[in-house]
Amino acid sequence: MVFIRRHWYDLGLALALITLTLQSFLRLEGLQLILLLNLVVLFVHQFEEYHWPGGFPWILNEAVKRGSGGLPDRYLLNQNNVAFINILAWPFYLLPVLFPDVIWLGLGQVLFGLVGQVIFHGIITNLKLKTWYNPGLAAVMLGHVPLGIWYLAEVTGHGWVQWRDWLFALIYLAAFTGVVMQLIGFRLLASPMSPYPFAPEEMRRFDRERRLRRIGITPYPLN
Repeated sequence: MVFIRRHWYDLGLALALITLTLQSFLRLEGLQLILLLNLVVLFVHQFEEYHWPGGFPWILNEAVKRGSGGLPDRYLLNQNNVAFINILAWPFYLLPVLFPDVIWLGLGQVLFGLVGQVIFHGIITNLKLKTWYNPGLAAVMLGHVPLGIWYLAEVTGHGWVQWRDWLFALIYLAAFTGVVMQLIGFRLLASPMSPYPFAPEEMRRFDRERRLRRIGITPYPLN
């Protein structure tokens, strides 16, 4: 588990490469292809957030959730709850690929990247950091957004989506964001005294000290 907590996003990038290799043999098409590519973008998005350029732990803990209390290397995010939330996002994105005809599954997946991620990375985080870019935004804008638009164009253009699909999609999305992320990840697995701090090198990524000082925050000293 120590290795998983520390390198889950590196494993995700490996899964992205494996998935693309499988696609070269499977040759999925239509909605299934869109959803598969969206899964690949998720892996890349997570790698962008946590490894290269990385820095998402301090961005959320020190800049976005400023004043939440606790040491910034372990609260609100820590290695344990981050691994839990992000790894569970994999089946959340995989299920629609396996069942492309269940439109509400695909809609839930697409709305998470097309709406939720755009709002968080494109607006909230950029405003907090006073910048035009933050780790994770590139994958969202270059991957989730065009794929989401493509998916919506397909299901609406062919008349495959019904009002109940939108309802179930929102319930599906709410179950992940409300239960997995908020209730379990950010409450049950979050603690100012968490024994699962991020490694110093994880916290220093994306030029942490300079960027924090630029927005008026004194960086907490790391070990």
